[in-house]
Amino acid sequence: MLSAEKIGGRIALLRKEKRLSQERLAEKLNVSPQAVSKWETGKSIPETATLPLLSRVLGHSIDSILLPRQLMVLSATYTDGEEQEDVTQRVNAFVSGDSLKLRVQHEELAAAAEADDRIRLLLVKLETPSGIFFACACEGEVMEIRLANGAPEGTPVYTACSGELQFIQGFYGNRRHSRDVMDKLAHYRYFRWNGFKANHEQFPSLTENEGPDYLLLIYLNGDGIHAVSCREGERICYSPDRTRLYRETGSLDSYIVTGVEPLAFGKGKDCSWAGALLLSLRTMGIETSYETVMGVSGSCWRVAFAPVWDFSAADALVACDCAAPAFKAYGIKPVWADRISKEERKRVKEQIVADLEAHRLPVAINLRVAPEWGVITGYADQGNIFFCRTYFDEETFEQHEHDPVFQEDMARTGGYLYVDNWPFALVRMEGRIEAPQAVDSLLASLRLRMETMAMSENRGYKLGYAALEAWRQGLADEAWYQAAQGEDVKRRYLVNRFCLAAMADARRSAAAYLASSRMLLPAGNGREQLDRLAGLYAGMAERLEAVLALLPLLPDKEPAPGALCGAYWPQQARQAQAELLLWASEREREADQWTASILDTAE
Repeated sequence: MLSAEKIGGRIALLRKEKRLSQERLAEKLNVSPQAVSKWETGKSIPETATLPLLSRVLGHSIDSILLPRQLMVLSATYTDGEEQEDVTQRVNAFVSGDSLKLRVQHEELAAAAEADDRIRLLLVKLETPSGIFFACACEGEVMEIRLANGAPEGTPVYTACSGELQFIQGFYGNRRHSRDVMDKLAHYRYFRWNGFKANHEQFPSLTENEGPDYLLLIYLNGDGIHAVSCREGERICYSPDRTRLYRETGSLDSYIVTGVEPLAFGKGKDCSWAGALLLSLRTMGIETSYETVMGVSGSCWRVAFAPVWDFSAADALVACDCAAPAFKAYGIKPVWADRISKEERKRVKEQIVADLEAHRLPVAINLRVAPEWGVITGYADQGNIFFCRTYFDEETFEQHEHDPVFQEDMARTGGYLYVDNWPFALVRMEGRIEAPQAVDSLLASLRLRMETMAMSENRGYKLGYAALEAWRQGLADEAWYQAAQGEDVKRRYLVNRFCLAAMADARRSAAAYLASSRMLLPAGNGREQLDRLAGLYAGMAERLEAVLALLPLLPDKEPAPGALCGAYWPQQARQAQAELLLWASEREREADQWTASILDTAE
């Protein structure tokens, strides 16, 4: 016996599924809105003559409207993630009793002829006594759903989710050969990217694929189940609220890598090279620490000094190469763009754009304000504008904290400042290579320590023990300070403080790196010597930091030369630091012995 109430409820549900108002449905059926309202409230049922048209409009058979079943396909879509076809009535024909079973075949479901090699699948929305559920099955698979005590079982079913979208399946390849990429999506979730590029780096391709590859993502949100795909070289992006995905084709006008941490001096990462490289590594998914970057690169051992008293002496890459050991330790293939011509910039800009879209942040020097290292974090105007993180950003943000125009601009750039200068040195992370074992990187770092401390001079910089001695002599030359002009004294004071901060940071990092590496060496086979070396550098860092604390940053109102040499940097302070550098040199000689002992034991 027909139930007007159940029929009305089914009509209302199917109307809403088609996103039709009562008025719009009435218009399509050539009836009054009042008639539709009476159907849906169970006061009447549609006339027999109206049923065929109602069936076509709602996409369901007359039987399924008049005789509601416990398992009902509310909607079914056959799609490749780009094109889609409503196949609700065809799929409902496979419902028998309380079960649905069909093999997903293009010939059965699609009206259009086959076009390309995209992966195809069936998405369904089901009504059951237990609620509304969603399911999917790829071409060639069997979708089989049956009710057990009113609940669906068999092919996995899902419910709509609130908040951000949830991935349920993902594939990279084509109809003939494809690879499940759910593990990749789970890994990339950590980085909160704003999209995915369909390429062989983010999603490895199968070797047997000869034609184009496609990225197909199936996900749930508050509206149900969805699929989106793109061809190799294109991108799939999140909506701003991360509840939907959409395909973005062609070249992008802009792209910003979100979530890159700020850089600043005085925050425990005073080596700008290591700090910038750390951000780039983390964005690539390589979990490490600043101290480890300092250790494996050899930056934690170096000490350099420019006899002309220049800030550049603190740069980890002047006079000795601390970059190559770091890239080797992390399995990175670097590509340098060092002092390139303007004619070459176009090519490098295109490479930077591609790197950013793959979440590989280039590390570059002199991006803004002064020659320190930072990272490029995004681009606009198809690569004619770049954004960055540098060690000089904090002051700019403080100056414009209450500037509404500046804050509005930062909202557009993701909180990054603009690159002001084309860098005179830049390194791109082109790919990954096999990385050595951590113990091998430790031993290589210790060998580098012995080499750099023994070097005396390179490219105009004093190195190792020669640097400590030249620095000490410069502090002890009292005749110079008595005769020097105010600006010269100020510069020497600032360079001295900067280099002392760099050395303290380096030795603190050395102690931390050695302490974290102690288990790499077996007990009785170098571990005890490593502990002693770590303790030596921890003590050295403590004394360096204590002296640094006595050298304040100069106030905005510059002191007179006499006040600078008197209140800020008196002879006693310079003499105390000179003695400290002599003491540090002696401790480094002691460290030579422990280092040699470790290397002899390990090798």
